[in-house]
Amino acid sequence: MVIVAAAGYFFRGNINGLWLAKVTVPQLNDLLASKANGINIFEAEIVRKIPHNPENFVQGLQFDGDVLWEGTGLYGQSKLIKNKFDTQGGVLTPEHEVALSQNDFGEGIAVIGNMLYQLTWKEGRVYRYDISGEVPVPVSPFTNDREGWGLATNGQRLIASDGSNILTIRSTEDFSVEEAIEVQLQGTAVGLLNELELIEGKIWANVWMTPYIVVVDPESGRVTSIIDCRKLVADAKASDPNANVLNGIAWDSANDDLYLTGKKWPWIYQVSLRPEYTVE
Repeated sequence: MVIVAAAGYFFRGNINGLWLAKVTVPQLNDLLASKANGINIFEAEIVRKIPHNPENFVQGLQFDGDVLWEGTGLYGQSKLIKNKFDTQGGVLTPEHEVALSQNDFGEGIAVIGNMLYQLTWKEGRVYRYDISGEVPVPVSPFTNDREGWGLATNGQRLIASDGSNILTIRSTEDFSVEEAIEVQLQGTAVGLLNELELIEGKIWANVWMTPYIVVVDPESGRVTSIIDCRKLVADAKASDPNANVLNGIAWDSANDDLYLTGKKWPWIYQVSLRPEYTVE
């Protein structure tokens, strides 16, 4: 499956969900029957719905203790948001926001220690914040040599996507490329990789413009699992017709809980994964 990104690229900042019906999206449905060929298929089941600001065009989501950091996009609306998250009560409370410049389109975020990194789409800036205090303090940004889409971390280095099928491992010293991972599914490139999260040693990536997440082995670049999130997309759109595409993965390692959301979604969903064998 070769994912063609040209049409999608043009509409990346479009917040009107109606255009999706007119854009050719990857035919991942056909691959949901490929379990026999070594691909594990899971369906995301809703465990709990956490109320979320539907104005937030989510680009990045990251747990840091009891804080859920959120990066948002769109020119003139991009922010870094610090949310206090009461996981027991299911309450998300915004505590602080940092607005990006009007000329920045915010993208993925990642936290390593006391430093938070935030990508921009085409501007070539990687914002950095010292988060050791109550509010994030900006420090000198890095330069990105390609587009910024998603960002994650393995605890020592950063993992970045740029909309292609190539994930790059980046230095925390200067954001230079130290390694590249070529993502493929059964030997064919998988592009449009967007928001990222590292979960139990595997890289999870939203496939932009689809209701699917691919799970990637970082050693081989091979997709080992597909997460079917169509129920979440349907529920979000039933609650708010302005809800846009799936985008946002956060792993609460303290409780082994998975949370997913999307751009302008009214909910962040705590989900469980159910093995899926057939697709209608």
